[in-house]
Amino acid sequence: MVVANNAYAQRPQVYPLPERPRSAAGKKSRQNPRVARGLRRGAAGVLVVLLALVVVYRYGIISEINIQINQQTKTRDSLLDEQRHLKITISELTALSRLERVAIEELGMKYPAPSQIRYVGGNSSEGRDGDGG
Repeated sequence: MVVANNAYAQRPQVYPLPERPRSAAGKKSRQNPRVARGLRRGAAGVLVVLLALVVVYRYGIISEINIQINQQTKTRDSLLDEQRHLKITISELTALSRLERVAIEELGMKYPAPSQIRYVGGNSSEGRDGDGG
């Protein structure tokens, strides 16, 4: 029987892994995962706040435009009312009965006598005034 001599038994020796050579240009500083996660969360928070500000700004612009539209609509409606009023005034002032009254009363005009009436054109002999026409 062969018996091993345990006097020479040793613990296995652990050799460290060789380090990789690092170049100066490609050197990356490794950050703590908690720090990187915190930076990402902070950047996401800033992005959300900026997007919220953009949305609020756009709604502010939209409400300003709506206020301007309402003001312009009121102005347009008042101008349309004024235009209707002016058209009524024009029709009243240009009515034939009013023009006849103004001509007779204010300007002193009279209706023409039958001898003052001349007809132009036509085939009747009354329409000729003696000058061949």
